[in-house]
Amino acid sequence: MVSEDLKYPLWIRSLAKLISFVFHPLFVGVIMAAYLIFVHPLYFVGFSEKGKMLKLLAVINNNVFFPLLVVALLRALGFNKSVLLKTQKERIVPYLASITFFFWTYYVFKNQPETPRVIVYMCRGMFFASSVALVLNNYYKISMHGIGVGGIIGLMALTLVDGTLYSGIPFMVAILVAGLVVTARKIVSDHQWFDIITGFLLGFLCQFVALWF
Repeated sequence: MVSEDLKYPLWIRSLAKLISFVFHPLFVGVIMAAYLIFVHPLYFVGFSEKGKMLKLLAVINNNVFFPLLVVALLRALGFNKSVLLKTQKERIVPYLASITFFFWTYYVFKNQPETPRVIVYMCRGMFFASSVALVLNNYYKISMHGIGVGGIIGLMALTLVDGTLYSGIPFMVAILVAGLVVTARKIVSDHQWFDIITGFLLGFLCQFVALWF
């Protein structure tokens, strides 16, 4: 039987690993926030560059630094065999940590009247998605990358629905990125299509649920 790795040339597997790293689930929240803060033409109008950067740094600190610190500590203490979190069991504590820090980011932004509500809803959607993913993780290894790119598509769809963006280019770029990430995960991970697709749908739907609730 041919190994999965041998089905693809080395350069394709290397590219897939690079795409998987760049669009790691923890980085996706930062990418989404950076788009809202620095690229979208309306949401952060009136904010100084320093004010914008402070918002982004808050997301980086709570959504990337602290969850990564938890993963590193778990690996250093021997609770996890790898920082790649290859098993469902290894993902439980990182999920709990992410849920905690995602909620804190949402709560802080929610209580800052000057913060545009769109980024509050985005953070709430991430909290919802990670919470549901923790439950589903008990049954199968849902794709965290799938959740991340589903969230990107959901956010982009919302910016079109609310009438603040009149160009479809960001949405098309998001679709391209989602396609690349989904393909990359199928190449270099042990995920089945069910894991990836359900992850994508979860990330997408939670952005809309966060807006309505």
